Amino acid sequence: MVAKGLRPPKDVGDVVELIRRLPTYIRLVWALLRDSRVPAGQKLILAGIVGYLILPIDLIPDFVPILGQLDDIAVVLLGLDLFIRSAPQDVVDDHLRRIAQDKDQFTADIATAERLLGDRLGNVRGTLDRILQRDRKGSA
Repeated sequence: MVAKGLRPPKDVGDVVELIRRLPTYIRLVWALLRDSRVPAGQKLILAGIVGYLILPIDLIPDFVPILGQLDDIAVVLLGLDLFIRSAPQDVVDDHLRRIAQDKDQFTADIATAERLLGDRLGNVRGTLDRILQRDRKGSA
């Protein structure tokens, strides 16, 4: 049984490509984490990702073949996307150039995760965007 809103991958190659590129995104995040130009509050997003991965609660239990691991990948990608989007754009662009990563590929990978996980990922992303906007208004 597939959870409502989830779409099994049409091409397992999409999933493999996402996994293959994760180390590149981790290098970008590591560089941004160490960069003093990124506000400390935004670095807490990474703690949320780690917490999700460590805690035994999942969107989809890991024992569900393929989909159980896809939600973990999607949360990591969504968290990385949120962290990168919330960091100062000039800092992100600087680090992307250093690791020779195409920003369009990252955007495509996020879109693939959204397609695989359906409306849930989009809903979570929208909620996170609203929280960020409220936080930015409150600190201005």
